[in-house]
Amino acid sequence: MALYNLQISDGRFSIQPNLSYYTKIKIFLVGIFLCFAVVPFLPIGHDVKFILYLIGGGLCCYVVYEFLFLANVTLIFDQGTRKVYRKIPGIYTKTLMDFEEIRLVNDTSYGLLTYTIGAKSTRFIKNYPISDPFSNSKKGQRQQLEFETTILEPLMEFVK
Repeated sequence: MALYNLQISDGRFSIQPNLSYYTKIKIFLVGIFLCFAVVPFLPIGHDVKFILYLIGGGLCCYVVYEFLFLANVTLIFDQGTRKVYRKIPGIYTKTLMDFEEIRLVNDTSYGLLTYTIGAKSTRFIKNYPISDPFSNSKKGQRQQLEFETTILEPLMEFVK
């Protein structure tokens, strides 16, 4: 499934569960472009331009944060060490849990189904999403079925 950038090689199973953030990042980049490339040529007051520049600066900070800390997150399941890692490229790699501690949790906190993984002892306190939220529409159910067959089933077999 291209949306999750699934890679299976050399005893490693890796997915990027937050790749859908790229759509939002692209929309915000258009807003940033409008704030800094179009606003200077508009015949509006200096105070309004200043406020629009502040909005553009805030969008820039938000896009950098989302790109570095949310969109590029990779979950790595390593059979050699039998551990799960959370990797943010170029910044850090954190060990989350052992394979024996993994529990799949169906999270419906916000009314939409999201698959998450958590350790046995803290699965309801600290869990890590491995899927996008699935709606109850036909499209959402189709995406959920596709996720379950292409990502979830191979992942559960890989972890056993």
